[in-house]
Amino acid sequence: MQRTIFAALFGSLLLTTAACEQNSSDPAGVPIRVSAAVAAVVNGEPIYATDVELEAVAQGRVDVGTRLETTDPVFADILKQLIDQKLLAQEALSRGLHLEENAQHRLQAARERILGNILIENLVSAEVDDAAILEMYEAQTALQQLGEEVLIRHILVETEEEADELYQELRGGAEFAEVAFTHSIDRSSSAEGGLLGYFLPEEFSAPFPSIINRTAVGAISSPFESDLGWHIIKIDDRRTEAPPTFDETRPMIVEFLTLSEISTVLERLHNRASIETVIEDPEIGVRNFSDAPESLDDLMVEDEMPSGLPLADESETTDDTAPTTEATE
Repeated sequence: MQRTIFAALFGSLLLTTAACEQNSSDPAGVPIRVSAAVAAVVNGEPIYATDVELEAVAQGRVDVGTRLETTDPVFADILKQLIDQKLLAQEALSRGLHLEENAQHRLQAARERILGNILIENLVSAEVDDAAILEMYEAQTALQQLGEEVLIRHILVETEEEADELYQELRGGAEFAEVAFTHSIDRSSSAEGGLLGYFLPEEFSAPFPSIINRTAVGAISSPFESDLGWHIIKIDDRRTEAPPTFDETRPMIVEFLTLSEISTVLERLHNRASIETVIEDPEIGVRNFSDAPESLDDLMVEDEMPSGLPLADESETTDDTAPTTEATE
């Protein structure tokens, strides 16, 4: 929900109101030329490079604050849209459509939306700066509870009999990677010798966490069954989970701080405003902006998981999570 509100508040910046059209033109008699600032001129009226960037943000094509180069394909695509929009707006003005009562109401709404967007941009510029972003990143990193990641290889086969045979081959000295390459039906990992990469045990569904945690580094597990078939896993390494990098977290922090700032401003404006409506709704009037995220975790997106292992359900828990150094024989 908070993403919807965020998108609405940063909604498409309409450039078609009569006031905006008049204010955007240069003084009469001064020719307007395409330049680094002016992306296009349509019948003497400019479309600015900043207009292109703002529209790209509104459409979710680039992140807030991103510099959009003229060589970027997104720039060309958005510019084409704005040229079409400019031509349609000019035609509407030439037909006098902006003078109709309904059109005046819609133009006023567009003006208010643009002013709201300008206020948000001002808030972001003043409050969501690099210092605030870094401060939140450092605070989140300090509070984060990091788990232990394991480097996993696995073999997946259809039957218990085949899994038992392969297990005996592995105990007899066969290379795990070679056996996985030859026999594993998980083709997404078999070409890499069954290698899945580093993952937290609890990211998988039972019985994987308990088996992973009691399998030592360099050891293999006994065959076990899941909904996908029969598995044998090998633990290549264990390490402390690395926290997300600043660059990975920055877009979410910017969004969180922006929504929080909008929430604060809207709460203050609601509390001092006089608002009357035709509907009975206790949430309309003096209220909190409840759609703002309560924490940065609300904006986090889980990493993509391998297809060859069943993923843990959010409600799933396991009691056997303490790692041991004993291999499962």
